[in-house]
Amino acid sequence: MTTATESAASDVLDRARARLERAEAARAGIGGVRAPFTRANVLVPFNEIGIELANVASECSLMAEVHPDPLVRAAADTAIQELSAFGTRLGQDRPVYDALSGIDGATLDPLARRVVELARRDMRRTGIELSAADQERVRTVRAELVKVEQEFAKNIRDDVSEVALDPAQLEGLPADYVAAHPADAAGKVHVTTNYPDLIPFMTYAKDEAARRELTVVNGLRAVPQNIRLLEVMLEKRAELATLLGYRSWAEYASEDKMTGSAGAIQTFLDRALATCRESAAAEYADLLAEKRAERPGADVIGTWDTAYLLERVKARKYSYDGRELRPYFEYRAVRQAILDLASELFGLTFTKVEMPLWHASVETFAVSVDGRAMGHISLDMHPRDGKFKHAACFTLVPGFKDRSKPHGVLVCNFPDPNGQQGPALMQHSEVVTYFHEFGHLVHGIVSGDIEWARARRPTEWDFIEAPSQFLEEWIYDYEVLRRFAKHVETGAVIPEVLVNKLREARDFGRGTHVQRQLMLSAIALRLHDRDPHGLDTTKVVFDASREFSPIVMPEGTAMQASFGHLEGYTALYYTYMWSLVIAKDMHSAFTKGLMDLELAKRYRDRVLAPGGTKPAAQLVQEFLGRPYGFDAFKDWLAPRG
Repeated sequence: MTTATESAASDVLDRARARLERAEAARAGIGGVRAPFTRANVLVPFNEIGIELANVASECSLMAEVHPDPLVRAAADTAIQELSAFGTRLGQDRPVYDALSGIDGATLDPLARRVVELARRDMRRTGIELSAADQERVRTVRAELVKVEQEFAKNIRDDVSEVALDPAQLEGLPADYVAAHPADAAGKVHVTTNYPDLIPFMTYAKDEAARRELTVVNGLRAVPQNIRLLEVMLEKRAELATLLGYRSWAEYASEDKMTGSAGAIQTFLDRALATCRESAAAEYADLLAEKRAERPGADVIGTWDTAYLLERVKARKYSYDGRELRPYFEYRAVRQAILDLASELFGLTFTKVEMPLWHASVETFAVSVDGRAMGHISLDMHPRDGKFKHAACFTLVPGFKDRSKPHGVLVCNFPDPNGQQGPALMQHSEVVTYFHEFGHLVHGIVSGDIEWARARRPTEWDFIEAPSQFLEEWIYDYEVLRRFAKHVETGAVIPEVLVNKLREARDFGRGTHVQRQLMLSAIALRLHDRDPHGLDTTKVVFDASREFSPIVMPEGTAMQASFGHLEGYTALYYTYMWSLVIAKDMHSAFTKGLMDLELAKRYRDRVLAPGGTKPAAQLVQEFLGRPYGFDAFKDWLAPRG
C-alpha cells in the first residue's frame, strides 16, 4: 500500500515529468518546422518550452529545500536532475538554434528580438557550436555536477551542530533567550547553529571561550564530506568552462553578467576594498581597544569576537544596546509591518488565505497590485529539520501573462512564536534580513505578468540583490518603525531616542561588514579562476581572510564546507556588494524621505515590474534619469567623526 509520503513524492515527480514531456513535444515540433521561420511557428512554441521548464525548476527547487519529508526532497532532486539534462539537450539542439536564427528580426517587436538574442546566447553557452563528442561530454559533466551540487546543499541542510554549556555561559544574553534555553537533566544548556540560537549568542554572550567554541562548531558543519564535494564541483566546473571555450569557470559565469568578465569582478573588488579600508581600519582599532578593556594585552580579534565587540563599542560610543530593541520586534508584529509597508509603498494588498502546503506553519496571502489580482506569497519562516538553513526567496509558481499568476515563497529561519517559551523576539539584524528577503518577494510579484519565459527574471544575475538591499533602508526609519514596533509587554511605541541611537550606531561596523563581504567574494572568485586540481580550498579561504582583514578565523575550521552560495552563486558572491552599490545610488533619489510614495511607485514600475525585459543598467537609468554610479556607496562608507 502506498503511503501518503510516497504519494506526495510521486506527485512531485509525475508533475515534473509531464511538464518535461510537453516541453519535449514542443522541442520536437520546432525541429520539424521549415522556413519561413516566424514568431508563431518557432518563438511561441519555444516560449512554451521555457514556461514548462520554469514550472519544473520553481516547484522542485523549492521542495528540495523545504519539504519536511526526505522522500519528497529526493523526488524533487531527481526532477531537477532530469530538468538539467533536458535543458542541456535543448541548448545543443541545432534545428532549434537554426530556427531561432532564421526568424527575420524585422518581423518581431523589440522585446521578442531580445528574447531571440538571449536564447541564442544561452545555446552558445551550452555548447551548440561544439563537436558531437564535446557536446556529449558537456551533457555528462553537467549531469554529474548537478548531483554533486545537490549533495553539497543537502549536507548543509542536514547538519545542525550544537555546543553544551554551563548556564553561567549565557551571561549577557537577553532574558527571553535564557528562558528559551533551560538546562537539561545534566545541568547543561544547548545552543545550536540555527540562526535564532547562533546570532544572539555571538552578539551578546560575554564568555569568549563559549563564543569561540560555537564558532568552531559552526565552521565545521558539513566537514569533511563537503570539502571533497567542493573539490569535485570545482573540477567539473573547470572542465565545463574549458569545453565551452573559456579560460576558467569565473570567466564563463561572469560573461553574461553586468561585470562581463572575471577581470572586471577583480577590479570592482579592488575598488570597493580601497573604499572601505580607512573606515574598517578605524573600526578595528576601536574593536581591539574594547577587547583590551576586558582582556588587557589582547592582540587578536577573532571572528568569534566581531559581533560581540561591535555591540560593545556601539554601547560605549552611542549608548546603544540591541537588547533594548528586541522587545519591540516580536515576530508576528514584524511580519504584519512588512506587509503594511509593502502595501503603502508599492500599492500591494495582502489577504490571508488558507492553502494547504508542505508544512502547517506556512502562511499564505493572496496579493493584488493596484487592485488587480496578481498571485500569492507564502511565508515559511521558522527552523526545522531538513530545511534550508539560510534565508532566501523561492518561487512555487512562476507568473506569465495570461497564463499563470506568480506564487513566491520566503524561506527563512526566524524565532517561532509557536515553538518556544515566551514571545518570539527578533534581533534587529533579523528584521533587516526579513525586509531584504521581502524585497525579492515584491520583485517576483510585480514582475509576474511578462509573456516571455526568457525575460521573466532579471537578465543579469549580479543585479538580483539590488531590489532586496534597497528595501533594507526602511527598517532604520523612525516613521516606519513607530507604526509597528511596540513593546511586547507594555504596548509602548518604540521611543524615537532609541531609534536615533540605532541610526547612529549602524554607521559603526559598515567598513568591517563590507570588508568581510569582499573577502567572501574573493574566496568565491579565487576558487573558480584557477586550475582546481590539487587546489587546497582551505588555504584559499585562510589566505583571503588574512589579506582582507586582520580579524582571524579559528584554525582547524573550513567555512567553505557550509558556504552555501558556492553551490548557487558559484564565483559570483560579489553580487551582494555590486548590487549594494546600485541600491545605494537608487536610495539617493529619495530626497523627500523614504515614504515618498510617488517615487516608490516609479521604482516599482521602472525597476521591478520589467523583470528581464531590459538590461539592468537601463532599468536603473530610467528610474534615476542617469546611469548609476559609485559615489553614493563611497559616501555611505566614508569614515564618521
